[in-house]
Amino acid sequence: MKKRYLFPLVAVLAILTGGCSVSGPAPSVSTEEAVLPNTSVPNPALPQTVYLNGACLTSAGRPAVLDRGTGGEDGSAPDGFLSAQVPAGELPSTEGEANFACEDAPYVLLADGAAAVWIDGTYQLFLSDDVVEYAGIYKQKKDVSEDTLQWLDFYYSLPESDRLALSMVPSEFSQELRSAVSVQETSRETGDQPAVSYLDALTESELSETEALAMHYFTEVDPSFEGVDQIYPVDAEDGNYQNAGLESEYPPGNIIIYKVLTVKDRRDGSPFRSISIGRNSKSDPWKVINSTY
Repeated sequence: MKKRYLFPLVAVLAILTGGCSVSGPAPSVSTEEAVLPNTSVPNPALPQTVYLNGACLTSAGRPAVLDRGTGGEDGSAPDGFLSAQVPAGELPSTEGEANFACEDAPYVLLADGAAAVWIDGTYQLFLSDDVVEYAGIYKQKKDVSEDTLQWLDFYYSLPESDRLALSMVPSEFSQELRSAVSVQETSRETGDQPAVSYLDALTESELSETEALAMHYFTEVDPSFEGVDQIYPVDAEDGNYQNAGLESEYPPGNIIIYKVLTVKDRRDGSPFRSISIGRNSKSDPWKVINSTY
């Protein structure tokens, strides 16, 4: 009598999911193990995520920059409250859900793909995968250069105290940032007058020219620095503008100070340097007038 064999049945399960869920091929099972696979196995490695305005937003790990009067900080109402929590290892897929304990927490919609959620006494920033932020300005990654994306990664890898010491403005954000920041006022003998920004006193062409001169200094004039790794202009708050006998002799429009991290300094673990570029008048050429730590 011939024996009959039961060959394993290979089951292919197509799982259709919405929201931010991630699916993969289901494992094969035999008829002797007729148990359906678990399609919602938690992933403990997932970051804090919320589902707001039709998208998954992931914690940026830093406080959000909010405009004055936004999100309840002055008593005004937020845009809404988180309504539900899914397990920590799952991605939310319904409006108002989060995968961490913050049910009923207020949130503020900042831009497409950006929101602030009230966590432990402060509004924390959440971004979608295709959005980047600098100083409260939000842009699609596709609209930002690869160099700027790398600089933003470097910038946000620094401790907050080190970030506060930097005042570089990535070119893609500079125009919007300047229009968003009101002109500071200072008290003078003649009364309150608006303070002049050294940065805004120069045109884009003049900034490009002075930046090129600063880079030339650390590349050609003194090649021991091995070139420039990072460079950014500083504004009126930098105390070097008040150096008697040097920078203080040059009015806004005829001076700019850059912070520079040379290739050598970065390799040696040394801090940023300052280099001051000035000219006697609009008709005179730019020149390096000071360079120091």
